[in-house]
Amino acid sequence: MTGRRSEATGVSAWALGLLILLPVPMLGSLAAGGAMVAAYGSLSRQGPLAKANAASARRWGALFLIVSTALLVIQLIIGLVRLTTSAGVTSGFFPQGIPITLYALVCIVHLVVVIIGTLRARRGEVVRMPFVRGSA
Repeated sequence: MTGRRSEATGVSAWALGLLILLPVPMLGSLAAGGAMVAAYGSLSRQGPLAKANAASARRWGALFLIVSTALLVIQLIIGLVRLTTSAGVTSGFFPQGIPITLYALVCIVHLVVVIIGTLRARRGEVVRMPFVRGSA
């Protein structure tokens, strides 16, 4: 025994973002964002550090969920419009593939942010996201 007091750090809220790695297309992003948002409820009662990290993970998860879902809906709309209109002119992947390409980039950024957030929370630090503002 090291005599070190173990305090809840809220690392699980950040680790839930790794659900994006689920092998089901598009479902991983919904599961990751939703789980990060949902984890705040139970983690907010486990101490101030866990509450702060869970709040930060909740804000990031909500932002990721909104952006990724919006990009998927835009891609679906573009695909449906393209199917219903007369396709006399066939073009390449772009510009119709821009939303799905942005979705892939957002997912990669999410994975990097989640790994960094998980590692910082595991060390007992409060994870602060400079571009996601909100109250805990």
